[in-house]
Amino acid sequence: MKKVLQEWRVAAMFFDVLLKFGNQPQVFEESSGFKQACQQPNGSFELSYQLMYVEPSGRELPRDQWSFRQTGVYHRYCRDGDTSQVVLLHPRNRSLAQGRLEGYAQSMDRHTLDGHPMNLHLVIISSYIIHWQDHNETLAKELESIRTRILVVDPRESQFEPGKLQMLRNIEDKIVCRACRCLKSTRRIVDTLIELNKSLPHEDAAFASKCISVHHQLVLFDHRLEGHINAADTLAQRVQATLGLLTNMLDLQNQSNSDKISTHMLHLTRESVDDNATVRFITVCTMIYLPASFMASFFGMNLFEYRSDSGWLRASPNFWVYVAATLPLTVLTVGGWYAFKIRHDKIRKKRQDEELLSIQSNQ
Repeated sequence: MKKVLQEWRVAAMFFDVLLKFGNQPQVFEESSGFKQACQQPNGSFELSYQLMYVEPSGRELPRDQWSFRQTGVYHRYCRDGDTSQVVLLHPRNRSLAQGRLEGYAQSMDRHTLDGHPMNLHLVIISSYIIHWQDHNETLAKELESIRTRILVVDPRESQFEPGKLQMLRNIEDKIVCRACRCLKSTRRIVDTLIELNKSLPHEDAAFASKCISVHHQLVLFDHRLEGHINAADTLAQRVQATLGLLTNMLDLQNQSNSDKISTHMLHLTRESVDDNATVRFITVCTMIYLPASFMASFFGMNLFEYRSDSGWLRASPNFWVYVAATLPLTVLTVGGWYAFKIRHDKIRKKRQDEELLSIQSNQ
């Protein structure tokens, strides 16, 4: 490459295009469509640009069937000798534009390229502009299939696949970050070619007629690109609207799931309250009977006397001691629990009032 550039004395402007080639996807997206032109008063010019386009990748589904590529072009035209020096930098060996140029050079129509300096660019641009409509239609079909699935489901009953959101983001990236930028950069290149074509000398009637024909073809390219840009912008708006719809439906789905979780938690809370009430009842009963059980165990069988000869159970004369000790202990136990409960409720209410005042003061 260095030898070619030195031998043909390629201008430095082409190095800016050359440096954009390689494994630089971020540069590809952010600096698409570099162009630079330098024109002389006699009609001679030097032109260098980076043409961005899309081509079928040849890959089978479910892989992406389209690939974004670029071609570097350098053209030096000398009006005095009516000669051109062209350097083309293709992304692959068997490119479509190179094949068409070689076909023209080897056919009887090779004078077509020599007749006007812009004919070369007409061949290059027409080789790649034809794929944009198919590319946009492919993305439109993918978007429509996703929209159809979204619009016929109930967000409260159906589960959305996370892959659909990823597919929409991928389509948005292809349209907004790549297709629109590439189309707009190609249109700027066509506008530059139109201006160069207008500035060429028109003294020769035959050459002037060719300039008019080239102008018509370039204007036709400009109109086609404008149509593709409008289609891509419309598709981008539909993608963004679909993303908004899907996001809202995902929010509704999350809200529905939250409602279900809240209902389930409320049901569990109610069951827990019922269980707590049962446990509390058992605890209170146990607390009431506990002093009596304790006193009965404490005194043992000494308060009663079983007479085997008569079969009667005789209470001890000191049985009143058991009653006198059990009742006060029971009253003391229940009273202590009740006092603790009242104190605990007051502390909890005070804490709730403090939290409420803190929230109101923050607002």
